[in-house]
Amino acid sequence: MRFSERQENACLKSAVISSQIPQEGGLEDAIANRGLRRTASVQEDWVAWLPEEKDRLFDATLNELDISYGILSVTLNDAFNLCRQGKLAPAREQARMFAELFDRLGARLRGILRALYEHSRQFGTFPNTAPLRPGFFRSERGQQVARANNLLTVIRFRARTRFFRKLGALEEIVAGLQREARETAWDIAEGIAISWRKQWTRLEILDYDLNTSLRETTIVLKSFFCVLPSEELPAFRQRVVSFTPKPSVSQNRRSAQVLAKIEPACRKTAVQAVPERPALPKTLRGSRERPALVDNHNK
Repeated sequence: MRFSERQENACLKSAVISSQIPQEGGLEDAIANRGLRRTASVQEDWVAWLPEEKDRLFDATLNELDISYGILSVTLNDAFNLCRQGKLAPAREQARMFAELFDRLGARLRGILRALYEHSRQFGTFPNTAPLRPGFFRSERGQQVARANNLLTVIRFRARTRFFRKLGALEEIVAGLQREARETAWDIAEGIAISWRKQWTRLEILDYDLNTSLRETTIVLKSFFCVLPSEELPAFRQRVVSFTPKPSVSQNRRSAQVLAKIEPACRKTAVQAVPERPALPKTLRGSRERPALVDNHNK
């Protein structure tokens, strides 16, 4: 299957970027030939100023991802509260909803990663790249892929290879998270989980790693915009749109139901443009406390 197929492939179950990294070539030198100014590091990219049109696209993409993750997180918190209260039937329905929302956000992230891959492959636009850090992930597979990506930094790859390998690693992680979230949520929803406590805890770990992947994708996207020539912006915008999975009516309805639970002030803040972008955090995310679970399955 070719990487450049249309948006309906954005929800593919297996990763495709990691197996499609092109061979070394002369595309990396195209950036220097176009006279683009490159910053020294990803940290500098994160606080760098963007022209208005690029900034609007970046902020719109970031806001959409943040809102989607907020909905996902509220759904999981509600499920945890229902478990704590011993309301297992509603909690199982929340597990179904969580799996759909998780898959939808994962597909959105993979669409952005593919848009970055396709555009860079065609135009030779390669940003600064920082390796993944295993300590930012909690799942075994996420840590394994991140560790492999981090070890590659000892090899002096060209910028294009480092960039493509990070995109491939991120997509591999997200695809694995989607697959495991579907399986775990299905076991809970069907009532066949051996231990509800362990299964719900596993969903929280998968949720954590999806958020880490979201933050890593955001950082890559910002660095990409820093080196993207203005004349390439319309083509990249079109790629982002083409790889964006279209939600179903039921997904939109569920999202609206969850959004109704979020405080109006939080919703207002989420949809406003960010006036000042913070410095790159030392850690990609903070820990979240959730209600303690009650394992009623074995009682």
